[in-house]
Amino acid sequence: MFSTASTSILKFGIITDIHFSTTSEPAAAVTTAADLLGWIKNCKKNNLDFLFQLGDLIKGSDEHNQEELRQASSILKEFPGTIHHVIGNHCLALPRKKLLNALGLPAPYYAFTAKGFRFIVLDGMDVSIHNEPETQEERQTLEDFLARPEKHDYCGAVGLRQKAWLKKELESAEHAGEKVIVICHFPLLPETTDPKHGLLWNHQEIVDILASSTAIMACLSGHYHYGSYALKDELHFVVLPAFVNRLEHPSFSCGTVELENKRMVIRNQNNQIMYDLALH
Repeated sequence: MFSTASTSILKFGIITDIHFSTTSEPAAAVTTAADLLGWIKNCKKNNLDFLFQLGDLIKGSDEHNQEELRQASSILKEFPGTIHHVIGNHCLALPRKKLLNALGLPAPYYAFTAKGFRFIVLDGMDVSIHNEPETQEERQTLEDFLARPEKHDYCGAVGLRQKAWLKKELESAEHAGEKVIVICHFPLLPETTDPKHGLLWNHQEIVDILASSTAIMACLSGHYHYGSYALKDELHFVVLPAFVNRLEHPSFSCGTVELENKRMVIRNQNNQIMYDLALH
């Protein structure tokens, strides 16, 4: 169980790739609901500042996606505090506007500050088969990537408007003296995923933008179900294992992140330290 004793400045719960399904074997569906509710109950006991759900909340089956979202959301809402959601590719089995409404998101990408940290949440499906391109350049980007099957049509890219917004958020954080944590459903480095899962289409462009900022500390992602880590340009890129595969990797199904001025500690569901990372 999670420990209630903490000297961290900021502490939040984190989970990714729940893939909540109502069409699985009944016993498996009941177990998933029970395990998810167990995590929420632990979170309620531990004075967390908020929760992060990093995308692919639902399996996204054609006939049952609305019921999947209803059931998964009803469990998460047992947490009395704020839950910050990230859009994953499976989530977009539902129309984008309906999804945003259901998750209480005013926009698919957003930022917020907490105790000296700025969290920047990216929409990795901005340019994708699930979103009409805003410009001719974005349409060309979409067509170029769709012509390369190895890039996968279930992945996507950060669009022009979002890139401009990202740069402004980083500049604003620098001026405010805030440390930045970037959140994206997709991994941003090839070495933190595999060919089957893929990663953000324009990952190198986004990594270059992040690396140009003195405020950025780390990036937290999901999507690659087995989890990974890499250090690049003094930035920590952490990909968390998927809740849906928790039986395959029992060392992490969900957990907490503790942030101090010079340190980020990620613990698993048993309060064991998975990562203890120095922040510059």
